[in-house]
This record gives sequence, C-alpha cells and structure tokens, in this order.
Amino acid sequence: MTRIVTRSVLVALAALTATAAAASADEIDRRQALQEQRIQQGARSGQLTGREYRALEAEQARIRELERRAKADGYVSASERAQIRSAQDNASRHIRAESTDNERRGTFWRRWW
Repeated sequence: MTRIVTRSVLVALAALTATAAAASADEIDRRQALQEQRIQQGARSGQLTGREYRALEAEQARIRELERRAKADGYVSASERAQIRSAQDNASRHIRAESTDNERRGTFWRRWW
C-alpha cells in the first residue's frame, strides 16, 4: 500500500513539474511576442529610427537563440529561465528607452522640405 501511495505522489509531482515547465515556456513565448509587437508598433508609428529598429530586432534574435538553445534538450532549467527572463527584462527596458527618446524616423529630412 505504501508503495502505491509513494508512486502516486511521485507521478503527481512529475506531472506538476512538467506542467510548470510548460507554463514557463508559454510565458517566455508570450512575452517574446509582446515585445515583438511593441517593436513593430514603434517602427510603424515612427517612434523608432531605422538604426534603433535594427538594434532591437538583433536583441530579439539573440533572445530567440537563447530560448532555442535552452529548449534544445527538451527541458528548460531554472537557470536557463532566469537567463532568458533577464535578457527579456533588458530588452523591455531598451524598447521603452528607444521608443521614448524623442528621436523620430525621418525628422531630419522633414525639416528641409
């Protein structure tokens, strides 16, 4: 009887761990998509210059590479999640800073026309 209970507990813990890992992977993907939308919105509205846009896209590519390497073995460890979240935090700050720095796409040329 004790073995059955122990196995049941272990199976439940394994399922809970797998669910938590999948949820954190979904959170990473969701946040990545939101950051991509913010960059695209900034580019469409002119809040980002071409150089800023390219730099932010390159940063997103580096985060996608971190995520790809973390998921390569089928398991994203806590340290890998922390590294990705830290990179996403930095990227979010960069997106905000570049979007609100009062540099606008095309402002130089508009002065002369």
